[in-house]
Amino acid sequence: MSSNSWLREYRPLSVAHRGHSIFYPENTLEAYRKAIELGIEMIECDVNITRDGQLVMIHDSTLDRTTNGTGRVSAATWEELQRLDAGGKFKPEFAGVRIPSTEETLLLYKEAGIFSCIEVKGANADEANRIALGLVELFVKYNMLDTTFMSSYNHDAVHLARAKCPELLTATERLPDDAPADPSEALRQAKSFNAPVLQHQYTVLNADTVRVLHENNIAVWSWATTDEPSMLLSINLGVDALMGDDVELMIEVLNRMRPV
Repeated sequence: MSSNSWLREYRPLSVAHRGHSIFYPENTLEAYRKAIELGIEMIECDVNITRDGQLVMIHDSTLDRTTNGTGRVSAATWEELQRLDAGGKFKPEFAGVRIPSTEETLLLYKEAGIFSCIEVKGANADEANRIALGLVELFVKYNMLDTTFMSSYNHDAVHLARAKCPELLTATERLPDDAPADPSEALRQAKSFNAPVLQHQYTVLNADTVRVLHENNIAVWSWATTDEPSMLLSINLGVDALMGDDVELMIEVLNRMRPV
């Protein structure tokens, strides 16, 4: 039997990408809560940092795409961010939705009893390092090291966090994320963290890469599997998790293809 509990031989783990973000504004409590209500097992979400050091849930290092604010997240204070609308740009009926803090988000996950994968963002290496170290503190504070992963495109930031907390679970993205499949490079990157999981973009994933990682006791999480063809492809490749925006569809496909 494998010592890696994240290897899923039969039914992949269901992971909501930024919450149920196909129908709710991404990285908001509303999107997270809906994903939980629909029965998701894990939520993947993104963290940036404010000028006064508050960790907050937003994908971009700038405010412009998802809120009615402008400029860098790190140029604003937590109090200033709380005055912004993080839902109206998505759909008018979500006007007034706020950017949540990372701390309240983690407490939501803990109360719901689900897993989470927290992605370190940041506008530069310094911000990414501060986010990664701040996240470790929160994981330890709330006793979530067994249920919460850290991921990032900035592998150095995750290495820094891992040096501070060797028990940290990591599920970093294979880099570059859109390059053709390369089983040996994927394996090298995962082993550099002694990671139980590697995330891989589904469009450039193949059976050889899944096989090599599985032979080395490493789970493969496929993203972003938001439509049915991407889910079916990933399931047939033997991945250990689907990561996508449409939780309702994901659960329906998994129940049909891999019934409990």
